[in-house]
Amino acid sequence: MQILSDLKPGDTLGRYELLMPVARGGMAAVWAARLVGSRGFQKIVAIKTMLPEFGDDPAFEAMFLDEARLASRIRHPHAVEIVELGDENGVLYIVMEWVDGDTIATLNKQVKSTGGVGVPLPILLRIASSICAGLHAAHELRDDEGRLVDLVHRDISPQNVMVSFDGIVKIVDFGVAKATGRLHETHVAGQLKGKIPYLSPEQLTSGKVDRRADIFSLGVLLYTTLSGYHPFRGKTDAKTMENIIRFAPVPIRELVPDVPFDLALAIERALAKDPADRWSDCASFQRTLDQIAISLGTPVTEGDVGRFVRETLGDAVAERRKKLATAIQLADSRLSARGELRSTSGRRGEPRSSKRPPAGNTPLPATFAGILPVSLDEPQPKSSFPPPPSSRKLPVKSAPPALMTPAPRRRRRWPRRIFLALVVVLLLVSGAALAARAGLLPVPGEVHDALRDVRALLRGARELLRGVLERLSALLAD
Repeated sequence: MQILSDLKPGDTLGRYELLMPVARGGMAAVWAARLVGSRGFQKIVAIKTMLPEFGDDPAFEAMFLDEARLASRIRHPHAVEIVELGDENGVLYIVMEWVDGDTIATLNKQVKSTGGVGVPLPILLRIASSICAGLHAAHELRDDEGRLVDLVHRDISPQNVMVSFDGIVKIVDFGVAKATGRLHETHVAGQLKGKIPYLSPEQLTSGKVDRRADIFSLGVLLYTTLSGYHPFRGKTDAKTMENIIRFAPVPIRELVPDVPFDLALAIERALAKDPADRWSDCASFQRTLDQIAISLGTPVTEGDVGRFVRETLGDAVAERRKKLATAIQLADSRLSARGELRSTSGRRGEPRSSKRPPAGNTPLPATFAGILPVSLDEPQPKSSFPPPPSSRKLPVKSAPPALMTPAPRRRRRWPRRIFLALVVVLLLVSGAALAARAGLLPVPGEVHDALRDVRALLRGARELLRGVLERLSALLAD
């Protein structure tokens, strides 16, 4: 049986090969891993495993299973996607989409290190709007019978909101989420769920929470990111909790006078002690934030957010991607040493080769587009990745030449049929006219003038018919 502490790069969990550790929290660790397919296909994913000290704890195992079960049901662009839950030699793991970016916590830290106060307001409003959208999708999660499961994240904080280098916001870590039907009861007397500075008053007192607790946490995140100060931070955790429960924060406009008055009111409402005084849901909060963003007159797209993230994190972006690229190269080397890499240039029937292509001009698999930076005004990074297999023309089985005769050309019969029909009609009409002229058919005097007009029309019809017949004759000749 594999032990969690023994996990290392190159180990496999199910279909996935571990590449490198990327994060470690209080209860779990996150790895970068990849799924390798045929013909050079590979997909980078994130894999979450419990820390070794919790591996034999049934309560933490139940929480881990709950996270996978609940989060996998949320389908929204701003909630991280859960790919699957696995169990390999006693190691439980959750496979998630790989977010090529960083947390708001890292973003705030980098902004401060460069002398800034916080994320620019238009960028932050766009990020906050996306958080609201993702949270609302989670809060509206329903069971198979269409009933709300009353899901509450309970740990919204800068550490649990990621922003990709393309500007996509992702809510992560539903490990302590509350919902009906959980395998594990998450509320235990004296035990807090979530990060203390971002807990709502009701989480610290009654423990009875609903979606409005997440709105409070988001209000704290907005206040902190805008001002650079935490609204309730005390010298100790106990003092911080007391401030959250009893005291109102300093109005944000006293710290940052440029904050729009409407936004200051929105944040103040989100930080209300009584849940009834907050927004009823994140959709309402989002609409207000969007209206404030529109009033600023500076529309911000996800591309603008991504550009800001890349410029702010700077060298850290390239360094992280370089580490991942190196981990992938080492993984390729391990596969090559085991003789599991197919030749990328050999044809069917030729022996496999373990030689690696020269580095420098090797095209990267399409799945690396969001991992390795490619700039139009900078040289592309060197890579020793194998290129995708060259295309091969498969032999086409065909009949012997003697049996392959040209298909007979189908004759177009409809022009001839039309021609014959027109001839018959012309003969009938002409015959009737001649009979009337010769007196073979009785023609009453009152219709004599009308018949004269008919004869004139027949003459015109014959001229028209002659043109049609000439055209049909030309078609038949073809």
